[in-house]
Amino acid sequence: MAPSLFDDYVDVPNVETGADFDAADDRTLRMASQPVDKALLDSLIRYQETFLSLVEADATPESMARAQTAALADSGLTLKTVEWGLSVLRAFGGRRWTAQRLQSKLTELEATPGPEVDALRQRVQNELLKQERHTEALGRRYGADTVALLREHEPVLVALHTRLTKVLSRG
Repeated sequence: MAPSLFDDYVDVPNVETGADFDAADDRTLRMASQPVDKALLDSLIRYQETFLSLVEADATPESMARAQTAALADSGLTLKTVEWGLSVLRAFGGRRWTAQRLQSKLTELEATPGPEVDALRQRVQNELLKQERHTEALGRRYGADTVALLREHEPVLVALHTRLTKVLSRG
């Protein structure tokens, strides 16, 4: 990639080469991003847990509005910070949920022999590798330290992602 005016931006080194435009876009977004540290992550988790505890049984619009107000108060965060933080958690949670499902399918396929299963197993392995690459690419967008912190809390974040998806997908 050609040198740019931002090549000396200390926090986000220009490590991209070639014509990977997604990497350049991620780098640009990273420069506009803020890192997620342990304190912010704890507050975002607290927000989601409070929100979900209030809307899982009753997901009406009025209940969701009350739950959001209560969750904001409980987390101590502003709405802008919550919305930004939840977008990071959704991106990570969605990738990791998919990777977990693929890993489960791969484990299931390992016990079954046969040529058709071998082809399916290879496709699942390829998709799993793709999900891992996409997860690592989140480090370019949100920072490697942020993704490392999210990976440390992956089980909790995927569980919250699953619960939130169930609530929001009720029709």
